[in-house]
Amino acid sequence: MTDGTRIETIANTTPTEVCEAIHAADRIALIGHVTPDADCFGVIGAMYVALPELGKRPFAALPAGTVARRLEFLVDMAGIAPATTAELAGCDLALVMDTAKEKRVNVEGKLEAMPETRIVNIDHHATNTRFGAVNWVEGDASSSSELIYLLIRALGCQVTPTIATLIYAGMHSDTQGFSLSNTTTRSLKIAGELAQAGADIIHTCERLHRSRSRSEFELLKVIYANTRLSADGRLAWSTADHDEIRSAGCVANDIDDQVEIVRSIDGVKVAILFSEANQGKVRMNFRGERGVSVLELARQFGGGGHHAAAGAILDGSISEITARVIPAAEQYVANLDH
Repeated sequence: MTDGTRIETIANTTPTEVCEAIHAADRIALIGHVTPDADCFGVIGAMYVALPELGKRPFAALPAGTVARRLEFLVDMAGIAPATTAELAGCDLALVMDTAKEKRVNVEGKLEAMPETRIVNIDHHATNTRFGAVNWVEGDASSSSELIYLLIRALGCQVTPTIATLIYAGMHSDTQGFSLSNTTTRSLKIAGELAQAGADIIHTCERLHRSRSRSEFELLKVIYANTRLSADGRLAWSTADHDEIRSAGCVANDIDDQVEIVRSIDGVKVAILFSEANQGKVRMNFRGERGVSVLELARQFGGGGHHAAAGAILDGSISEITARVIPAAEQYVANLDH
């Protein structure tokens, strides 16, 4: 029984030129960003499964060492066979998805290795540089997986249980289980449609949240032990240097959502995780809570992303980078409305 409120159907915002580019192509490269997350694997996997229905040949860019252990199930689910550099260069179209900047593409030799390939850029990062011949960027979308769902529907492809599960995994991950401010009416409606299409939600959530390896658990202990708070309790940060990450048995691809530990402290408005998975390069994950944007803070250090979730990479040691960034972050938080 309802209260009489009219529930509107989901408006499909897929640009016509995106569909036209796909219909006109034969060999299609599927490309995401370096250090791919569940959203990235979700969109690559979903398109890898969907495109053959249209008679297209998909080629997924997944260089060796790309796939984090905890996300291997998404690659296996989609049946992805990583493409060679030659196969990617021979594609007449590339769907570059969930990637804000051209330099972040997960391709050996970057896009310069594919000079004859037309680029369609599909993304939800507010800082996307519009590097494609065709650009579809919706900064208020919960995830790139949300957009790929709309694209698959616009192309007239079936949303199979496999596709539904891959897309759900991407949306669930980027919204932290539909708990973050990027959760919208549209994303919740799409999640419902994915459930109806047969998405395996229980298995997906188990693999994303309750399947940590011993090494990943050891890394969590490091993050907890190294967490620090500012005097006013509104800024929190943690660190994991190269030796700590290696001692835990982890690698770069294992660093992803550990920033949520820092973010979870009551009263924190800005959280930062500093990690040095590759020696001499410090990756910073910025998170904003209670409507706080961290995008401008990330931009101070050459980064980008979303208002509530952003990142940057700087050369140097953990101690050097934290000594540089923490004072700026403290000033940033001090300027926030209380």
